[in-house]
Amino acid sequence: MCLSCAPRARQGESTGWMRLGIVLACLSWAAIAGAGAAYLPEGGAGRRYSPEEPLGRLSFGSCNDQRKGDRQSIWQGVLGSRPDVWLWLGDNIYADKKMKFYPKEFAKSTIEQMRGMYETQRSVPAYRELRDTVGKIVGTWDDHDYGLDDAGKEFPYKKESQQLFLDFLDVPQDSHLRRQEGVYNAHVFGPPGRRVKLVILDTRYHRDPLFSNGDVLGEEQWKWLEAELAASDAQVNIIASSIQFIPNHHETLCPLCYPKQSPFRVESWSHFQREKKRLGEIVARNGVEGVILLSGDVHFGEILMSPPGCTLPYNLFELTSSGMTHAASGSFPKIPLEIMKRFSPNPFGLGMYLERNFGTVDFDWEGATPVVTLSVRDHDGNPVLQKNVSVEDLRLPSDGNSMQEGKRPGACTHEGELLWPNRCRFCIILFSGFAVAIFLALRAVLSILAFLKYCFHLAVHRGETKRKDH
Repeated sequence: MCLSCAPRARQGESTGWMRLGIVLACLSWAAIAGAGAAYLPEGGAGRRYSPEEPLGRLSFGSCNDQRKGDRQSIWQGVLGSRPDVWLWLGDNIYADKKMKFYPKEFAKSTIEQMRGMYETQRSVPAYRELRDTVGKIVGTWDDHDYGLDDAGKEFPYKKESQQLFLDFLDVPQDSHLRRQEGVYNAHVFGPPGRRVKLVILDTRYHRDPLFSNGDVLGEEQWKWLEAELAASDAQVNIIASSIQFIPNHHETLCPLCYPKQSPFRVESWSHFQREKKRLGEIVARNGVEGVILLSGDVHFGEILMSPPGCTLPYNLFELTSSGMTHAASGSFPKIPLEIMKRFSPNPFGLGMYLERNFGTVDFDWEGATPVVTLSVRDHDGNPVLQKNVSVEDLRLPSDGNSMQEGKRPGACTHEGELLWPNRCRFCIILFSGFAVAIFLALRAVLSILAFLKYCFHLAVHRGETKRKDH
């Protein structure tokens, strides 16, 4: 090569390297983009999750009123939690409406009105962002999105409502869920050895009336549930129910919960003790390990634990998250609510949070034993209640005695079995407080009347004195 050609050769070589760098940069960008949008901008829902990967975080929530646009900001907290999967756990919209002259009673909406309500929720910008970025959105319904407050199998538009709900979740038209009676469904996440099974129940379509001690799931759903649990090879089996399973809160509210219009009315599996026992029997009979419960409905967050031998052969944990757009703190006066939290017996409760919230379930697969972290998170996504659960503690006992007595005396005593002064102490304190307040108010009124009477007599006496002086 001649010397005069050397600069030109070096220039061509430099240009070639530049082109190669540009090509490699483009290929790298294409690889990142093509890998399922592997990483998203800060503040988004996180990387798009593939169900074949180990599940890292499941986030869930319930009681979301699409009409409360100013309260939909909680979705920013959900996005910040970066879930792999989002689970709707009921009252995903409020499709019924309060009657004008009877605000404690609800009236059902038309199917077209319900369709519009679902579209309103889908159009919330932060929720739309979650739909575009999260790996999977699944769920079930509760009464308000089913169509009517406290409704069960008698609801006349349940078939039409089911199709609207499945549309909301983008379920394909050829899915078996379109033909099934009820929205119960199951999903498997992760590879063998790091597997989570999510079993989602329908507690509305086949449910008998409250206080009937009838059926919750219906026979077909019970058969399906047992088959799903019996066939599971997952290390963690999450059962999602729209209503609470472990607690008997309605027992502690005594007369306050019985009128249908009562704001203290609480639906739960404890209205159906036979059904509650049946679930425990299915788990024990089929040797199912790693069961954890998720629930919603009650407008507060809570973590509960039922000791071994009470419901299951091992510790049964329940994580409740409820009240995304509205919660107990905004529905009741602060003092009665604080009295209820402090004095209502809650033998299985580990903590309660009364503000708006959503829940997360985190899975740590790296240690010798997997650990599941149950969290109730506030509006901004900060954990306010948390419990770490080793999967090792969710194993069947090795001695073969699958339903042994609880570890401590009285460990399995639930709220309804307590003596009434203890069971109803919230009501006793509340009514006593009202009685004292009424007594003090009457004393104040009587004191004012006595003072006015004294002033009147004093004025009369002075008038008579003046007349005598004249």
